[in-house]
Parts: sequence; structure tokens; C-alpha cells
Amino acid sequence: MCHGADGLGTTPAGKALKAASFKDPAIVKTPDSQLFAAIKNGKNKMPAYTGKLTDDQIKSAIAYIHTLQ
Repeated sequence: MCHGADGLGTTPAGKALKAASFKDPAIVKTPDSQLFAAIKNGKNKMPAYTGKLTDDQIKSAIAYIHTLQ
């Protein structure tokens, strides 16, 4: 919803929240463990997905993020 299917963060919600692009060098360099923690627990304006996504689903989301980079 925020980052969009292309991961660029150009959706209306992404623009409003200033969601980072998954192609941003800072995101590209972020270790998977930190991405996992951000998705699971939330970070800044990003909500936590604990209870909404399983650990395996979070790992799949991270793998998808890498395909967009």
C-alpha cells in the first residue's frame, strides 16, 4: 500500500508518509535481519506486521524486495 508494487514509494500513501524506495541505496544496503525487524516490529511511521504476517511471509516479502532492487 505504501511502497507500491514497484517498491518506489510513489503511491498516495507512500508520498504522504515519505516511504523509502526499495531502490534507495540505504535500503539496498540494509541487512535482511534489520528489514525483518522493521517489518515485524514496525519502525518510525511503518506499522508492525506482527500477527498479520508469519515469519515465513516476512522472509518472502524481503525476498520480493530484493527482486525490485
